[in-house]
Amino acid sequence: MVGVGLSWAAQGVIDPLRPTGRLLGPLLALLGLVLGSRTRVRWKNLLFPTILAMTFGVSAHIQTEFRADSGAYFAYLRSLVFDGDLDFANEWEHWGWEKGRRTRTGMVHNAQSVGPAVLWSPAYLATHAYLVVDRWLTGTSRYELDGYGAPYRRAAALDTLILVVGGAALLVNLMTPMFGMPIALVAGVGVVLTSPVLYYALVVPTMAHGVTFGAAAALVAAWDRARRIPSLKSWTMLGAALGLVMLSRWQGALYALLILPLAVQGLVRKRVRAGWLLAAAGSTLLLFSPQLIAWKILYGRWITIPQGPGFLDFWSPNLLGPLFSADHGFFNWTPVMFLCVVGLLMGLRQSLWLFGSSLLVFAATAWVNGSVPDYDLAAGDAFGARRFTLVVPLMALGLGAFLQAATGVLRRAPLLAPTAFLLLFFLWNVGLISHFRARKYPEMAPLERLVGDQARSLRLASQEILGWVLVELRQAFHDVVHHVK
Repeated sequence: MVGVGLSWAAQGVIDPLRPTGRLLGPLLALLGLVLGSRTRVRWKNLLFPTILAMTFGVSAHIQTEFRADSGAYFAYLRSLVFDGDLDFANEWEHWGWEKGRRTRTGMVHNAQSVGPAVLWSPAYLATHAYLVVDRWLTGTSRYELDGYGAPYRRAAALDTLILVVGGAALLVNLMTPMFGMPIALVAGVGVVLTSPVLYYALVVPTMAHGVTFGAAAALVAAWDRARRIPSLKSWTMLGAALGLVMLSRWQGALYALLILPLAVQGLVRKRVRAGWLLAAAGSTLLLFSPQLIAWKILYGRWITIPQGPGFLDFWSPNLLGPLFSADHGFFNWTPVMFLCVVGLLMGLRQSLWLFGSSLLVFAATAWVNGSVPDYDLAAGDAFGARRFTLVVPLMALGLGAFLQAATGVLRRAPLLAPTAFLLLFFLWNVGLISHFRARKYPEMAPLERLVGDQARSLRLASQEILGWVLVELRQAFHDVVHHVK
């Protein structure tokens, strides 16, 4: 029953002309979870697909947007599947974009990574098959089978949501032995709800940032396994995870700063063999190879900086801007992330290797983000500090350590106040997202004006949600009655 509900909810996402599943799918999955909870093991197995079905329902209602650099990421997938090449001229023409400069190989310039397209391909191909079968069964052409339409774009949203929800689940599982299940759950879910990941999971899932979060969470989980159970298999998987993160965004190479200290420690203590590290390096290269091949085809070089040689200036970065700037600063737009960094500092006493290496990756990310000319992202159609989604899984560890310290001070219902605090910042994040979608704040607004707008948005949102539930229930009832007849 949960599987049927999940599939129905997925159909509600990719097929806007059959919207019934966006409400009934999650409800059916939830019913299956309740009925299947008689055995504890089965209940745990059903929890993830149920949460995923509910997330699909939210995504279908929100209606994703195809904006910013979405087309550049999506073009890899569409061109490879339908044209069998990486010539994006027809994709650019379809979207009405200027082709811009040609590369030395005569191809259309595309500075974005190929990783998201690779990870979106399963749902994309399944959606194409669904549309072909639907046309054959109904005898009608509801959608063009050209790879551009809404079902194809929403297919990418499905895989992004799977990666985000799966990444959060991996973080919760990782933190449970450290902090206990309640804190791990609040921290794992809290970083998604209070960071830019929420926007790039639900509103613009055709960017790389939701994908990058999921891949980075998988890397952190693989790191923990290689630490606990060092073996050829665990280190090979860790290397593959690093390659996957780099494939999503090349800045993912900074996660080597998390892996190298563990490798050195393992070699010194003779818990890690040199052959395992070679296998890890090989799997990293293997997983990153699609990007190398794409660069070779597009730019004639295996390794390059597509934006040009002047894009990065490592020697004079703006370190404060990406973190504290009113224009898309990481801490300004998402203040909970500052508490997460404080938590990483607090966690040094618990695990110097994990939390110290995490701080090193975060600092290096801030350095690289401050080394580009558009560090404030003011002209990039960006929600908050989107380039920091790479390190949000590490922020979950910091939030867990911070919550552990907070609950140690509070005596009665120790997790209640921190959870309520995070809930308020979740609502703040949702309000910011609604204003950003309306293009109301291209830059951070004055605080007094923003607070007033947030209060009005909360009131209107509550009314809209109630009205939507009633409308969806009425439509679902009408569709069921129509099918019965």
